[in-house]
Amino acid sequence: MTATGTITLESVTKHFPGGVVAVDNLSLEVQPGEFLVLVGPSGCGKTTALRMVAGLEPVTDGQIRINDRVVTRLPPRDRDIAMVFQNYALYAHMTVRNNMAFGLKMARMPKDEIRRRVDEAAVMLGLTELLNRKPRQLSGGQRQRVAMGRAIVREPSAFLMDEPLSNLDAKLRVEMRGEIIRVQRRIAAPTLYVTHDQTEAMTMGDRVAILRDGLLQQLGTPDQVYDRPVNAFVAGFIGSPSMNLLPAGLEADGDGWAISVGGARLAAPKLLEQRRSLRGYLGKPVTLGIRPEDFGTDGGGGEIDVTVSRLESLGSELVAYLAPAGMAADTLLTARLERRASLAEGSATRVTVDVDRLYFFDPDSGAALT
Repeated sequence: MTATGTITLESVTKHFPGGVVAVDNLSLEVQPGEFLVLVGPSGCGKTTALRMVAGLEPVTDGQIRINDRVVTRLPPRDRDIAMVFQNYALYAHMTVRNNMAFGLKMARMPKDEIRRRVDEAAVMLGLTELLNRKPRQLSGGQRQRVAMGRAIVREPSAFLMDEPLSNLDAKLRVEMRGEIIRVQRRIAAPTLYVTHDQTEAMTMGDRVAILRDGLLQQLGTPDQVYDRPVNAFVAGFIGSPSMNLLPAGLEADGDGWAISVGGARLAAPKLLEQRRSLRGYLGKPVTLGIRPEDFGTDGGGGEIDVTVSRLESLGSELVAYLAPAGMAADTLLTARLERRASLAEGSATRVTVDVDRLYFFDPDSGAALT
């Protein structure tokens, strides 16, 4: 059971009454077999974009193609897509088999072909022993697998998934992430997946498209958007805990440069040759980005005096919330530290920063300075 095709959005725009621009000039392509995740905060336009691809929301401007066929104005039933929703939408009075077969029966497909497709999908999803049960007899994860099976048996050109794991508990979400990816790899259909959960996006997506206020901010692999965010929004959104973003300044320091942040001065002698776009920012403000994992307590690198505000032990590591000296009282840095780091809440201490792994952004535009 395999399917190939592409999903293409060209300058797709959606206006709602009152001048609200939900999606603004969105262009992207989901390649054959690719799992592409649309992610962003609530209200960023990701679900609206998915609904336009599905035909559930009319397009104001632009073009949508599925498998090189223009579908912009076609009704959902003529787009050759299958959609998996967060609420499963199973028929309570039907068995698992009949839920999975329902769409095929409505299409008047031969009974033998319906049975073949349902049985094949059931094996793939581990549902064979559950085919005669009703939805009320299933767990949340099993219901989600049935919803996926109902989509798979249609053998569509493309799959659309709208927050399909949001109703599951944390442990089951992790399990189902792997299940969805395993099945998607096997059927090899282009898949557009919407979530607000950036951990889901990073662990599942071949590529990740990050939206904000209807605008595409960055499109790339999980490593690309994490290691090379194009702006401060992407930097702060991708990563858990999120990147620390602080006002800072760049100063001359002998033959090199230094970074002033709060009451600290971080020597960075090679900064100019490593980050040529910073040449014009000497003596000017910048936004400094520090990933939580780039803090340490064992010396080396730049040093920042802090007061430990709160500690959270996650077993394998320690998350520390630190108030830096010389900054606003409500400023807290988040640091991921070794589990046995010697810290106590309320104590004053000094943490180190890996100055070779700092990020810089223009304080006005938010654009990354590389």
